[in-house]
Amino acid sequence: MIITSHLLSKFINISGIDIHKLCDTLSSIGLEVESCIKIELPPKVVVGKVVEKNPHPDADKLNICQVCIGNETLQIVCGAKNVAKDQYVPVALIGALLPQIKGGELQIQQANLRGVDSYGMICSSTELGLPHINDGIMVLDESIGKLELGKELREYSLFNNHIIDISLTPNRGDCLCVLGIAREISCIFDLPINTYKEIDSGVALGVGRVLQIFTEGKIQSSLLYKVIEVKQINTPLEVELCLAFNNTLQKNPIQNIIEYSTYMSGVILNAYAIENPEIISSSKGVEVSLSIKKDENGFEAVFLDKKLSIIGVGNQIDQNLDILPKTLIIEASYIDPISISKMLFKNKPKQNKSLVYRSTRGSNPQLETGMNCLCKNFSDFTKCLIYSGVQEVKQEYEDTIINTTFGAICNIVGKNIDKEEIAKILKSLNFRIKATCDDDFFSIIPPSYRHDIRTRQDAAEEFLRIYGIQNIPSTPHLSIEKPYHNKGYISYKNQRNIATKALSMGFIETIHYLFYQKEKLQTLGFPTLKENLDLQNPITSELNTLRTSLIPAMLDSVVRNKNFDYKSIKIFEIGSIYDEDRHEKTSVAFMVNGLKTPEVYPYPKGIVWDFYDFCKSISSIIGDFELKPLNENEGKINKTIHPYQSAKIFIDGEKAGIISKLNPTLTKELGIYEGFFCEVDFEKIIPRHIVAKEFSKYPATQKDITILIDKKIYFDEISTKVKKAEIKNLKNIYPLDVYEESPTDNYIALSIRIIIQSMEGTLTENDFSEITQKVLEIISINFNAKLKE
Repeated sequence: MIITSHLLSKFINISGIDIHKLCDTLSSIGLEVESCIKIELPPKVVVGKVVEKNPHPDADKLNICQVCIGNETLQIVCGAKNVAKDQYVPVALIGALLPQIKGGELQIQQANLRGVDSYGMICSSTELGLPHINDGIMVLDESIGKLELGKELREYSLFNNHIIDISLTPNRGDCLCVLGIAREISCIFDLPINTYKEIDSGVALGVGRVLQIFTEGKIQSSLLYKVIEVKQINTPLEVELCLAFNNTLQKNPIQNIIEYSTYMSGVILNAYAIENPEIISSSKGVEVSLSIKKDENGFEAVFLDKKLSIIGVGNQIDQNLDILPKTLIIEASYIDPISISKMLFKNKPKQNKSLVYRSTRGSNPQLETGMNCLCKNFSDFTKCLIYSGVQEVKQEYEDTIINTTFGAICNIVGKNIDKEEIAKILKSLNFRIKATCDDDFFSIIPPSYRHDIRTRQDAAEEFLRIYGIQNIPSTPHLSIEKPYHNKGYISYKNQRNIATKALSMGFIETIHYLFYQKEKLQTLGFPTLKENLDLQNPITSELNTLRTSLIPAMLDSVVRNKNFDYKSIKIFEIGSIYDEDRHEKTSVAFMVNGLKTPEVYPYPKGIVWDFYDFCKSISSIIGDFELKPLNENEGKINKTIHPYQSAKIFIDGEKAGIISKLNPTLTKELGIYEGFFCEVDFEKIIPRHIVAKEFSKYPATQKDITILIDKKIYFDEISTKVKKAEIKNLKNIYPLDVYEESPTDNYIALSIRIIIQSMEGTLTENDFSEITQKVLEIISINFNAKLKE
């Protein structure tokens, strides 16, 4: 929305307000000022009058003009097509510096053009830094003020002006006019506002002699009509410049006056030309009947013998407004913005885009204001005859009533404010306040042009933008945030985190059917569903049960890839499995087969997997875990498990899964390479919250001892006994090496490393010896072991 301070002054006196303060204030109340540009014409550009015009003797396109500037008459050579005798024109005197000339500034000097001296320049609008209004010189008229020869143009308010560009939100349709912005300024600065009053045409003939309005069916629009006979018209300079600033200037003067009046008042205005010349001349009058009804698409439209226009959308036929005199039916209209928006969404008739933009955001429903504005402009700027009276189609729109309390308004804005101040500000915005018997409860009725005010929150926002958000104390925002991640999302996220780690380790993700062949599960030694819980109508005989492990299907994939001659296979899968009672849980499984590192220099035969390499890879993916020996029956029942290189996985003291080398008998049957597999209950590896623990600032010391012990004893048993003793300052114990002197001997030499560290201070050698001795005593007593000498 582009306005000027000159146009604002037609509604409100802003002479006492600093322009920068005005712009800052508008921005603070939600009408953001994007730019404010000063328009000031250069010195030595004065009002002149062309008193004589003669053609140039040596140039067809030039004219020699005698231009009076009050105290003298200047000879000026002019090439404009529209220059004429008796015109008032802007004259740049010698020495004037014009700002907007192609190639930069131009200083006016005495010149000789084809043998004729020229002592100045008659200027166009663009040469003075103003927008383009025509292809010739700018012709002055008294719309800018009383014309005084020799007076500098910069002394006229129209040319000593500020252009204000305001960015409006879509809900502020009421501010798509100069009057709307003036209302806001009036509220903020507590200044009176002037609006257009009805003018007395002084014509005895009434509009009813020539115009009748009929409606068919239920009509939602409000309409107001007058009749004007235009005898002579030119677009005034003030109007031309105003419309040019907004890029809405047209060639036809009648259309310009209508556009200017709509721009000033916010009321949608239109004109229909009456082509019958007898209307004015006949004493009896010739009646024109307009019919307002819905068209074939449901739009409310104006009809004569054919459809003239759609209300809120635009004219549907082209009219000739150039030939004068012309009798016009002037229309002011209003239609609800929501209803017209819905209709336009369904249908796309011929439309005036600028008109639709205004009507769908909410035009001014105060039709009398718009009609008075238009009649005044016709009266001031044209030779016309305005018929008395109006024809009207008026709708009684229900007021928007917002029932609320002063306390509710205070709670919304976040501050206790006197109810008198709240009421005062709302009234300054032209809201009506209706009190009740309850001092706190009241009703708010927004003005008819505020289509966006519907709730108490809207009303509170209106109060707050005038009151000033800077006047509300800052307080911390108290909120209790509820978890927005559900259990399923968290589980999925954890699964993908594990998958990402596995992929980074070179594993390839696989996906297999949830179903499997029951006979294969039984052959491999995996549990199967109970008979009464098994599938009743399997898809195929090979997929006749639900899987109880991910391993069998992954073995099938290994076999297929081995047949494709892959020598190095690393796969993993995350999916659902079922127990005998058909209870579902999520499992993650890993399997490697063949070479760990392919045959490439410096490993011409590649590197094969071993148990500890595989455990280390799995630990990098799922985190730390402990290994404990399998029960004797587990290794015998499950045909995939290696009898010696296998273990149970424990995480945080709970059994989580199994890790093993593939049984060599099975690998031989399947024709695959040696490999390893691991399957873990996914619930056991879900990341826990990390709890920070205090760490020691003192150095750790390690002690290595070698003991002779029965080779049938697992180190896990030793570690459990030692840790259970809770020896002070003993941080960790783990195996280093095993030495077996003779295959027939039942004892082995086991090297153990002890980590010792204090939280309280640096330990002495005696402390190390004492802790080491306690460890040896526990091992000796419980496992009949002794220190190797």
